[in-house]
Amino acid sequence: MRDPDQIACPSPGRAVRRYFNMQINTGILVWFVLVSMVNAQIDIPPQSTVIAMAQHFVQEHFMHESADHYHIEFDIAYIHPQPQPDFWAVVGGFVFDQNVANTYVAAVRQICPQFNRVECWRLDKLAINRTIILNRGDPV
Repeated sequence: MRDPDQIACPSPGRAVRRYFNMQINTGILVWFVLVSMVNAQIDIPPQSTVIAMAQHFVQEHFMHESADHYHIEFDIAYIHPQPQPDFWAVVGGFVFDQNVANTYVAAVRQICPQFNRVECWRLDKLAINRTIILNRGDPV
């Protein structure tokens, strides 16, 4: 039986566990803050913007090629990141005027920080239906 005048002292194991848990929680909090700061500094365009720019260049190609009225409907597109920074290959499909299915591969590059401006993008490579239309820049 315990003496009522004695002060209860937590076991050393419990104190070590509490200290260890506090260190882990502090470490996780510091890591979260650092990751958030790094992500805030990296200005990566959303995937929808990268796809929209590639589709813009495909549409622009047809606009310059044809003086007639044209209509393009794009299908789902996929992004394939490239080893170079600010460079993506977009693969997708589209239907042009006569409901004929087409495919495209567009290599687009972000050339300035404002990714929401068309002027900040460049089309380096374009292939439509496995035919190379444009091949500018370094090899991928």
